[in-house]
Amino acid sequence: MGWTVKRIQEDDYGCEERLEDAKVKVLVTLVDENGQERLIRVEDEWLYANGIDEGDGWPESLSSAVNVSLKGIERT
Repeated sequence: MGWTVKRIQEDDYGCEERLEDAKVKVLVTLVDENGQERLIRVEDEWLYANGIDEGDGWPESLSSAVNVSLKGIERT
């Protein structure tokens, strides 16, 4: 099952804010060929380093990790 990056948005740290030494994280919405969506949180720096942007395919090597880490967080 292949995933495509549908949307990348800034993470909301709420009133606690991000710790000064913590890396900036973003929320990534992935969608598969059936329209099923998954929401994951990743470091923004990692996305840039891997050249991943909206509309790109999610790296196949990470697809199985996405399935495991997002159990119960699916959105349709």
